[in-house]
Amino acid sequence: MKKLIYPLLLSSLLLGACGQTDKTDSSSTSSSSSSAAAVSGSAAVTNVATTLDDATDYYGSYEEEDVDASYDEATATQLELNDGDTTAVDGVAVEDQTVTITQAGTYVVSGSLSNGQLVVNVNKEEKVHLIFAGVTITNEDGAAVVIEQAEKVITTLASDTTNTLIDGSSYTLAEGETEPDAAFYSKEDLSINGDGTLVITGNYSNGLRSKDDLVLAGGTIEITAKNNAIKGKDSVSILAGNYILNTTEGDGIQANNSEDAEKGYVAIDGGTFTIQSGRDGIQAETNLSIQSADLTIKTADGAQSQSLVTDESYKGLKAGGVMTISSGTFAIDSADDSLHANDTINITGGTITASSGDDGIHADNELTISDGTIAIEESYEGLEASVITIAGGTTHVVASDDGINAGGGSDTEETTGQFGQDSFGGGPGGGDTADDSKQIIITGGTLVVDAEGDGLDSNGNVTMSDGVVIVNGPTTGGNGALDYNGTFEITGGVLLAAGTTDMAMNVSGGSQQSIGISFDQTQAAETLVTLKDSQGQTILSYAPSKSYQHVVLSSPDLTDSSYTLVSGGTNDAQAVSGYYAGGTLSDGTELGTLPVTETIANLTQSGATATTNQMGGGFGR
Repeated sequence: MKKLIYPLLLSSLLLGACGQTDKTDSSSTSSSSSSAAAVSGSAAVTNVATTLDDATDYYGSYEEEDVDASYDEATATQLELNDGDTTAVDGVAVEDQTVTITQAGTYVVSGSLSNGQLVVNVNKEEKVHLIFAGVTITNEDGAAVVIEQAEKVITTLASDTTNTLIDGSSYTLAEGETEPDAAFYSKEDLSINGDGTLVITGNYSNGLRSKDDLVLAGGTIEITAKNNAIKGKDSVSILAGNYILNTTEGDGIQANNSEDAEKGYVAIDGGTFTIQSGRDGIQAETNLSIQSADLTIKTADGAQSQSLVTDESYKGLKAGGVMTISSGTFAIDSADDSLHANDTINITGGTITASSGDDGIHADNELTISDGTIAIEESYEGLEASVITIAGGTTHVVASDDGINAGGGSDTEETTGQFGQDSFGGGPGGGDTADDSKQIIITGGTLVVDAEGDGLDSNGNVTMSDGVVIVNGPTTGGNGALDYNGTFEITGGVLLAAGTTDMAMNVSGGSQQSIGISFDQTQAAETLVTLKDSQGQTILSYAPSKSYQHVVLSSPDLTDSSYTLVSGGTNDAQAVSGYYAGGTLSDGTELGTLPVTETIANLTQSGATATTNQMGGGFGR
């Protein structure tokens, strides 16, 4: 079995257990493809996987037979379905409209049943290879296909064929039974490959379901379901394929084993996904890992959803344990959090664009961004976790409340997102008491924040050693561009933060100069604020995207003991989200000389020391 080495965390959902175990296999491999649908990151999104390649690690669990769509037509059993006239060939039993495969082997299935069922029921140690070669099965009072017993069933979607499975809106089940509950239902391991098309309509509940492991390795799969479109109890591993999933009351993709910490995961190693879900887009009971895929997800009516059931979940990507994203493209429009993990989230690459009715990205414990391009275009709070680490990549956040929030505690009955206040690990948050378990750590990358609440908000501490952070903070009182209950230590990088004088804060310490400037009047949006050195050279210019009366400027280039403050004008350097490094300033109005006698300075525009009243929140709490 081919799988990537990655941690499975014992989440609190798993019978109250906690801790971490490793899921390992030395034969980790990667896929090759016969067609590429899109390119994201450094890997091509593939719609058909034909082999496994030992050169690349997988998140999912695969065997060679899962991707092998070949078969010997001379020895395969031809099974043509025909209403009332299906022939009982060797290994097949026919009773009325129920066609049952009873022996291991390869079966090429074609034809149609207008009100019937295809069943696989062989010895537990035997495997069956189904070739869907243009088959249509409708069952008015049950599942269209049932895998009752086998070691594994591999289903190949034959080239240039469309295969259709439709169930009824009500099932006739034995007394006390609740299953089958899907148009394509399997009690056993199920794999699907090939480059044909499978169309499933799940009128009763689920579309495609396996009660063991589900592997999808190719084809075009279109599912419309009342409940979940794709559901694998133990795991869902997707290597390639094109998926169009629509649900009214359930998730797009779900793995739901909550009894075994090494199961209940969703792993995606490729494919193209278009998901419109009535609940979560993709939900894993334990871990969710994605690479080399192209996903478009909308939950409910997206970020603008109204009249939702607040005790239901409408998240874009959701993990009960750890979420890992290493490459791919993601376009998410979610009523609830766009990305959510009950433990940690690690983003090491990819392009993510998200609009959220609640949090853009939320992790109960740690959120780490080390690479990739992230744009949270709409959110209540942009990034939220107990510990947030920005180590690389480019992240843009737009939030109606806090842009970056380490620790929560800011949600109230009046101002909470539509799904209420989030829970966090660690100690208590909120208030003016510092909680050292809550941290924002910035060691690299570019972070641009547009927040109506606090820009950077930590119930504990903030540290910055590298990178570029630009905060376009609130334009009204009660919040600040920077807000922390402990300390804010800066030793490197560029920090530019603009907001009101109400609740204004500078950093609290560190080895790098940081200047907080209070203006006499509110400055219009896009008005440059520039610092020149004693030689008249422009060190930096900053054009906040919103009106402001206070700025914090910190850069490794600030090394002098005094600076000239200039307002307005134009800078001929290339701007990065309003930040100009150096350049030549034209026009502008000199407001004063700023003497800097200490590493941390809080001054008025004329160079006088700012009082607490002029600084709103003071010099740090």
